[in-house]
Amino acid sequence: MAVFKMENRLVPVSTDFINKYMPEAHGEYVKVYLYGLAAAAEGREADNESVAKLLRILVADVENAWRYWSERGLVKLEDGNVTFVSGENSPGNQPPASTPGQNEEANQSYDENRPPHISSRDVARALELNPGMKDTITMAEQLLEKPLSPREITCIYNFMDWYGMDGELVLMLLEYCIAQGKKNFSYIEKVAQGWSRDGIDDIKKADVLIKRANSEKKFQGQCRKIFGLERAFTASELKYINSWRTDLGFSPDMVAQAYDITINNIGKLSMPYMNKILLSWHQKGVKRPADIKEKDQKQKTDNGGRKMDEQAIIEMRRRLNKNEDK
Repeated sequence: MAVFKMENRLVPVSTDFINKYMPEAHGEYVKVYLYGLAAAAEGREADNESVAKLLRILVADVENAWRYWSERGLVKLEDGNVTFVSGENSPGNQPPASTPGQNEEANQSYDENRPPHISSRDVARALELNPGMKDTITMAEQLLEKPLSPREITCIYNFMDWYGMDGELVLMLLEYCIAQGKKNFSYIEKVAQGWSRDGIDDIKKADVLIKRANSEKKFQGQCRKIFGLERAFTASELKYINSWRTDLGFSPDMVAQAYDITINNIGKLSMPYMNKILLSWHQKGVKRPADIKEKDQKQKTDNGGRKMDEQAIIEMRRRLNKNEDK
């Protein structure tokens, strides 16, 4: 049974908590913090199981919440008790409070974007309370064409509970990964984590992201064909290629033109050399292969005009010198 105590005897929630800590915290953790704050103000006692039941969340969420707030220095955990501390003891003013008596895992650095550990029993209980989540797992099994393991079911639970994805978004995530030829959950988890970090929280945003990714993949395939490469591009090569498409706005035809010039001039594929050509075209407003011919023709005309001007100057100087000799 935990005893909640208030060091600073303040009942109102501090603006520091609202402005600094609450926006970054998981919603369940905020609920636990506020409940504990009220309990401390009234001197009530409660264990994690009763808090979880009252807030209609999992016991694991309550345990993870207290560890989360402890690592941020807003509570102290001692002998199973939770003590709320003032803002003077928060991170930035003092190191995070230690957590005596807890295991090594509880004291490890907390990754905000990575789901906390949750037991299979808690996941099973969550599925009983949330039929929609259970339906999502059933449809996921149909997409993946196999029954899901307990670990894979836990992953989908985390997608919905921790990352805040709804069933449609989870299924869209799976469809995208399957389309990439990736069905293993290690890959799927990384994609889900990336989506969460990038704020992809509905199917409209996911659709925009997927279309952009498919467009990038198509452009890369076209460039690979132009270069006659069978291998994948390196990370540095991809930076050049993605820049040509997104930053400079060039089509594969323009890349092909730059590649031909590169091969004619130096006899081999060179991304930096091609990049100089494409940057030069971009600065000159060259966007199509036809523009290259127009610019070349204009340059020849300009050069011809300059040569005629030079010849006229030479002739004028010759005449002036002839007159001076007289």
